[in-house]
Amino acid sequence: MRIISGKFRGLKLHSPTNFEIRPTSDRLRESLFSIINSNKYGANIIDANVIDICTGTGSLGIEALSRGAKNLYLIDNEQNSLNVVKKNLSKIKSYDIESSVYIRKANAKKPFKNINLIFDIVLIDPPYNSSVIQECLPLLKEYNLIDNNSLIFAETSKQETIDVDNFKILDTKFYGKSKLTIIKLLDLSSVK
Repeated sequence: MRIISGKFRGLKLHSPTNFEIRPTSDRLRESLFSIINSNKYGANIIDANVIDICTGTGSLGIEALSRGAKNLYLIDNEQNSLNVVKKNLSKIKSYDIESSVYIRKANAKKPFKNINLIFDIVLIDPPYNSSVIQECLPLLKEYNLIDNNSLIFAETSKQETIDVDNFKILDTKFYGKSKLTIIKLLDLSSVK
């Protein structure tokens, strides 16, 4: 596993030692950031606030940082995952991690207390066939961590569906056994 592009391009990342952590494939990661860079949905990674929920190895978040994200929150409830994340972040020597990267051990269904930031990009890659995404999306809105310009990228198995009130699915892409769903908060002022 390597960082694909940006300041840390080619940086080799530590892989998980247990099989409970499923890193996002390079192909899906490359496609996700190509979508962001395309500006199709108005996203911009440069100076973006990014949250990586169920971060696993941290590869998605570190890729965002490499490409110019300003603030990065990495959330996971597994200590093994957070240990891998810390090892991967320790490889970035020339970057001021302490002022822009925040690691939090928390249940992915309720990790949002005491965060006072609106996220431009939300990355959610939970264990497949879990209810994490369904429970996370309303909480992001409830805690005012997203707005109508925020983009949410959720990775699931091909068979899973996402259906949450007040959110709109913009697109879905398939990669092998995985599916990437691009989601946005509905403009609630237009809902009658």
